[in-house]
Amino acid sequence: MSRQIEIGKHLAVLREQAGLKQNELARRIEWSAAVLSRVETGERALSDEELVGILNGIGSPDALKVQNQLARQWVILPEPSLSDVDADLLWEAEQAAQKIHELAESPDVKQFFERRLVRYKEELLTAAARVAEKRYRVAFIGTIAAGKSTAICRAERLELPTLKGMPKAVLETGSGGITICEVHLRRGPGYGLIIEPCPEDELRQHVTDYANVLLNTGRSALAADDPDNDGSSTGISREVARALRNMAGLKKRRTEKKPDGTIVPGFDDERTLAEAFPEVKALCIELLDRMELHKRDRRDLWHVDTTGRSPLEWLQEKFELVNNGRHPEFTLPKRIELVLPSSILGDDALSVTLIDTQGIDDAERADLEQHFDDPHSIVVLCSVFNEAPQVQIRGLLKRAQEGGVRTLGSHVGILVLPRPGDALNVKDNGFPVATAEEGYIVKGEEVELKLQPLGLKDLPTFFFNSAEDDPDTLRRFIRDRISAVREYHRNSVRQIIADAHALLANYEREQAAEIMRAAARRLEVWLTTNTKLNERPTRHVQDSLLAAIGNAHPRSIAASIVRAGEWPNLDYSHQLSHGARRVATQLIQPKLIALKEVAENLLQDDEMADAFDLIRQCLRAAEAGFDKMVRKVQLVGQSIHADEMRLDVAFWQACECERGRGYRDRIKEKNNSWFSDANMGEGDKRVVSLIQEAWDETIASVRALITHE
Repeated sequence: MSRQIEIGKHLAVLREQAGLKQNELARRIEWSAAVLSRVETGERALSDEELVGILNGIGSPDALKVQNQLARQWVILPEPSLSDVDADLLWEAEQAAQKIHELAESPDVKQFFERRLVRYKEELLTAAARVAEKRYRVAFIGTIAAGKSTAICRAERLELPTLKGMPKAVLETGSGGITICEVHLRRGPGYGLIIEPCPEDELRQHVTDYANVLLNTGRSALAADDPDNDGSSTGISREVARALRNMAGLKKRRTEKKPDGTIVPGFDDERTLAEAFPEVKALCIELLDRMELHKRDRRDLWHVDTTGRSPLEWLQEKFELVNNGRHPEFTLPKRIELVLPSSILGDDALSVTLIDTQGIDDAERADLEQHFDDPHSIVVLCSVFNEAPQVQIRGLLKRAQEGGVRTLGSHVGILVLPRPGDALNVKDNGFPVATAEEGYIVKGEEVELKLQPLGLKDLPTFFFNSAEDDPDTLRRFIRDRISAVREYHRNSVRQIIADAHALLANYEREQAAEIMRAAARRLEVWLTTNTKLNERPTRHVQDSLLAAIGNAHPRSIAASIVRAGEWPNLDYSHQLSHGARRVATQLIQPKLIALKEVAENLLQDDEMADAFDLIRQCLRAAEAGFDKMVRKVQLVGQSIHADEMRLDVAFWQACECERGRGYRDRIKEKNNSWFSDANMGEGDKRVVSLIQEAWDETIASVRALITHE
C-alpha cells in the first residue's frame, strides 16, 4: 500500500470514529466533499498544510496524535502503519535504538560497552519485528472426531440451518476421518476456495497404494482400516482412498431387499476393476486414465451472485465436492483455503488464519508440531470432554518440552469440547454436579492434575459445547490467547528498552561499572563450569523414530518404507530432527536452568541494581543461543535422513520384504541396526559435535557481554 493511500484510508477511519460524515468534515475545512473523497481513497495527494488542516478539522485526540506520528523520523526500525496500535511502543524502541547506535558509533566508546550496544540494537530489531507483525495463525489440534471443525464453524458462524435444530457446519463434519487435508480460514476479497494441489509424484504414489490395497486385500479400500493389518499391504488413509475412488468414478451399491421380497443385486466397481486388472502397474494406469488429471487443473473457486445460492450454501457444497474428490476440475488437494470477506474473529486490526488440522491418529506429525515453533502461532489443543486432556494431547506437549520449546505457557491453550449432557454426568466426591458450569469446574481440576507432571497445570483451559454454548464465548477465548501472545512480544520489547536506557544511564558512572564487574565475576563462574559438555546424552538421535515406529499402524510403516521414509504419519526426517532436538535439550537445558538460578539470585540483590540490565541481557543471550542451537541440530537430524538414510536403497528393500506377524518389531530392529551397527552411532556423534560447537558460540556471546576489555 502506498503512503498516499494509507494516509487517505486512515483519515477516513479517524473521521468515522469521530462521528463525522464526509459532507460535515468538508464544510469544516471549506473543501468540496468530492475532493475529500478523492483524498480518502488515495487518489489525491496532500501537502503537509492540507493534512494538518484535515486533522484539525476532525479534531479528535487520535486525529491530533497523527500529526506527531507523521513527524517521527524512522532510521533503525521499519516505520509502522498509522493505524498500528503498537506504533508508540515501536517508536520508543526506535528512539532507544537511535541512541544506542549513536553511542556505538562514537570513536571513544569502550569495547565492553560497544559489544553490549551492538547486542541491544540486534535485540530491539528482532523483538520489534515480532510486535510489528500482525499476522497470526491459530492451529486447532486434536484427535480424530474431537469436534475441531464444528467448533471452528461455530466460532465463525459458518453454519446452515437444518430441520433438526442443530445447524450444519460449512466444513464437512462427521465421526472422524472426514477432512482430507489441512484447512485454512482467512479473510479475502469474497467467498471462495483456494486449493493447493497434491504434487503429481505424491498423487501417483497414493494411486499405487490404493491399487495395492485393492489387489492385496480383495475388498474395498474404504474398509482398509483394519487394526489387525500385519503390514502385508501399503497403507492409505480413508480420506485419500475415498477421494481417489470418486476421482476415478468408481461406484458401489449394496444388495437391497425390496418390500415385495425381490433382491436388487449390489455392485462394487472397485472389486470389478481389480479383477479386470490384476497387476499393480496396469491397475494404476487404468485408475489414472479414469481420473483425467489433465482436466483437473483448476486452483480456485469464487462465489458470484448469479449462482442463486447463498454464499454459505455455495461454500458448503463446493467444499464437500473438493474434499471428496467429486469436483471434476480439481485434483487431490494438499491444502484447502476457505476465504471469507469478513475479518476472522471479528478483529479488523489483525490478520488471523484459523487452521483446522487433520486429526491426530497414531503418530506425531511435522504439520502439527511445527506450530509450536512459530512465534505468531497460537496452538489450541482440542480434547473430548471425558478424557480431557487426552493422552495424545499430553504426548504433544511432552514432545514440545523435550524438543526445547520455551513458549508453551504463552502460546498454547486447552479447548475441551463436551457434547450435550457430558458436564452434567460429572460427579464430585461421588455426588452428581448440579449444573454444567459446576461440571466444568470439576473437570477443569482434573485437567490441571493431568498437566501438573508436565509443569503446565496453569495452561488456560476453556470448555465449549458446540451444540449449546454461545459462539461469542469461544471467539473471546481465542482472541484472548492471541492477546496473550501479543503482550508476550510487547513485554519483551519493553524489557529490552528499559535495559537499554539503564545501560545508557550508567555509561559514564564508575560506581555502576564496578557493580557490573562484580556481577560479571559471578556470571563468569557459571560460564567456566558450564562451557564443556562433560556428560554424555542418554538419548539417541534415532530414539524418537524408533518410538514412532513402535506406536505406528503397520500400514503407516509400510507406506513410509515404500516412500523411503517420506510419509506424513511416519516421517523419518521429522522424527530424526525431533530426536536431535531432544539430545540438545537434554544436554543444554539443565545448564540454562542453572544460569537462570544464578541470574535470579543476582536480581534479588538490591546492591546489584546497577547491573540488572547486564544480568538480563546475558540471560537473553543464552536463551537466544539455545533456541538457535535447537534449530541447527534439527537440520542435522533432517540431513541424516535426506543425505544418507533415504539413499540407502538396500535398507529400504530389506524392509519392504518383511511381512507377517511381528512386522512392526522387525522393522524397528532393522532401523535400530542401521544407526547402531551399520553407521556406528555417527548420527549421535554429528549431533553432539554440533551441540558443543553451538554452545561454544553461546558461551562466547555471553562472555563478550561481561568482559571488561
